[in-house]
Amino acid sequence: MHYEELFQRNYGIFSRDEQQRIRHASILIVGCGGIGGSVAIMLARSGVSRFVLIEFDRYEPANMNRQIACFLDTVGRNKAQVIKEQILRINPEAQVEVHEDLLNHSEIAQLIPQVDLVFPAADDFSFSIFVFRDARKLGKTALMVVPSGTWANVSIIPPDRPSPEDIEGIPKLATYEELRETAQIRKYKFWTYFYVPIADWRIDYYRGFMEEGFPLAQICPVVWLASSLGALEALKFFSGKWKLVASPRYWSITREKIRINRINGPSLQTLLVWQRRFMWWVFQSRFGPLQEGLQAAWWRLYYPWVKRREQRRPQHPARP
Repeated sequence: MHYEELFQRNYGIFSRDEQQRIRHASILIVGCGGIGGSVAIMLARSGVSRFVLIEFDRYEPANMNRQIACFLDTVGRNKAQVIKEQILRINPEAQVEVHEDLLNHSEIAQLIPQVDLVFPAADDFSFSIFVFRDARKLGKTALMVVPSGTWANVSIIPPDRPSPEDIEGIPKLATYEELRETAQIRKYKFWTYFYVPIADWRIDYYRGFMEEGFPLAQICPVVWLASSLGALEALKFFSGKWKLVASPRYWSITREKIRINRINGPSLQTLLVWQRRFMWWVFQSRFGPLQEGLQAAWWRLYYPWVKRREQRRPQHPARP
């Protein structure tokens, strides 16, 4: 089959020149799990034909709930290799370069000049932050998709616009190791308490995240919804057809609505970001020990209160 046959429905939306730009566009995806794999498949089905995939990890049963190419017969296989096979099943003419090793930031930076768009999608968001920084240094636009529970943010990050740290309120530390270590500290994790009321985490799972290292709670519809918006923004960028939702603007997804927010605009996320910044300042100051004591006292009140609310929450059965 020819390219035009496979993607003929696209020509009802894109002109031939726009579709050709999509066809010859290239994307580097660092992490081919829930969001990375989903965006890759959606872009392949949209006609993108050049991919560079980086992923050392293999599918495991816990990936089944959200990762687009995780099936019983792919468990145990490298995620990037499986995504490559799926892309070629969609478009045999596609060019897919796979790196199965755990590349460091310097090695990834060497691949960035080869592509049009960079998509840092590693499970370790601290790792992704420094891929975003390398894309900025090299003058490349990046795609941000960050889901958790029923909440997500999506944005295009041009090299001259505010960074993901500005959108999410993450401290701009000098090294990856320092940021990763900070993200594991219990009193820093407290700043993610909004995962319970906004992202709909169960309080016991959040306690496991805080105290036992549980991974982020995620469900397939929100991961795929956020990935769909990310793929749409990538197609906007490749085709040049529509205005991007680009930093300082970003998509904000919750269980009840999807809207476009702006950094420091009137939204709950702005309040949370400034709270994170203030708490980081306190964390670094001589008031740090006091902060930790207040957090412990707050947790002793917050946990049982939310637990009781969960137990009393009414059920909403489907209407006949």
